[in-house]
Amino acid sequence: MWSTPSAAQQRFDRSGVVLYWGLVPAAVVAHTHDVEELHGGVPKAGGEVHQLVVALFDMATGRRIDDTVVRTQVSEIGIPDAAPKYLAPMKINEQVSYGQAFGMDKEDPYRFKVRVRLAQRQEDIEFAFSAWSPDRAER
Repeated sequence: MWSTPSAAQQRFDRSGVVLYWGLVPAAVVAHTHDVEELHGGVPKAGGEVHQLVVALFDMATGRRIDDTVVRTQVSEIGIPDAAPKYLAPMKINEQVSYGQAFGMDKEDPYRFKVRVRLAQRQEDIEFAFSAWSPDRAER
């Protein structure tokens, strides 16, 4: 179920939806988006703060999906799973993506479960993937 850990980004498709994701240090996002405004502030869990950004597309039409609900839960080895968080819609280059800040320990890989709820479906579409910290190269 889990992907091989990726260092920065990947693409998945499931049930007619294409998901692109990226994991970046929150400081990178802070240059263009106010973390306080988007996510209610830096996570209180501590650790390294990273931003998970997700872009969704309809596989059949290629149209960007900008009207859905996205929730994510992150897991780390040896740490109890965090509660799921909603990914807030955010504009990047005038295109809607979804993002959320997570406080994570530097021991990785991190495991993400992303659940997408489309308006026309009753069930969530679940994506699961693993990621290395973007600052892993610094270690």
